Amino acid sequence: MFEQGRVYHRRTLQKEIGGQRYGGIATPAALPILLLVSGEEGREFGYRDEFLDDGTILYFGEGQEGDMTMDGGNRAVLDHGTAGEELHFFDKVRDGFIRYRGQYDCADFEFRHDVRDRNGSLRTAIVFHLVPHDQLDEESEDALEPPEPELLPDDLALLRALALEPPTEGLPPAEGRRRIWRRSRAVRKYVLRRAGGVCEGCDVAASFMRSDGEPYLEPHHTRRISDGGPDHPAHVIAVCPTCHRRAHHAADAEEFNADLILKLKQIETSTHS
Repeated sequence: MFEQGRVYHRRTLQKEIGGQRYGGIATPAALPILLLVSGEEGREFGYRDEFLDDGTILYFGEGQEGDMTMDGGNRAVLDHGTAGEELHFFDKVRDGFIRYRGQYDCADFEFRHDVRDRNGSLRTAIVFHLVPHDQLDEESEDALEPPEPELLPDDLALLRALALEPPTEGLPPAEGRRRIWRRSRAVRKYVLRRAGGVCEGCDVAASFMRSDGEPYLEPHHTRRISDGGPDHPAHVIAVCPTCHRRAHHAADAEEFNADLILKLKQIETSTHS
């Protein structure tokens, strides 16, 4: 929904999609997205966002005085995956204007205890490890971190537990990235095993097999604008390519996606009853 590298007027953007006009974390109420903004002025509050060579961003949470707490916008960032919300990251280029860097996912977080607040007092800060969303599709994952299928069980209950594994505290960025890749693979494998080779949208068997011998279906994130990356298994449905494109591009995409959400609720209820 945003153009890579484009500069946006923040007040205009806020009027169009909602969310807070100021601060680093904006939470529009009407859309399943969060906007994260990084800027030099945050340094006076101890914020020193870091951009690593592998694409990971170490992003400081919100809170200008005292210890940061895992609530409000910080909790929204931590829980965005299971809530079905997207993280969109911007750099401030000058007063009132922000440049779009891309979509990210929270892989991990850490507490730093040597950060100054706006009064100069030492406090504890929350730093999120954000991974580029485009590195969480199947082909990118396999290129960056070869899959280890033997680490993923076939049992649906065990797969679901791995798929729901939340971001944790204190892992190095590289390990947090590996965990989010594992969770992403677990979500995909879970929904495909749950479907059993039959599209959960139109109830028609997959029309061909993958190169690994599995029926070809595609995971669709029903509560998000884009697909790819982790989500709650109750929000991801396995569909054929035709149903997948219909859910995103058809004239009745919104109504069809609403139908998929209702159907998915029934599927998950019957699977775990």
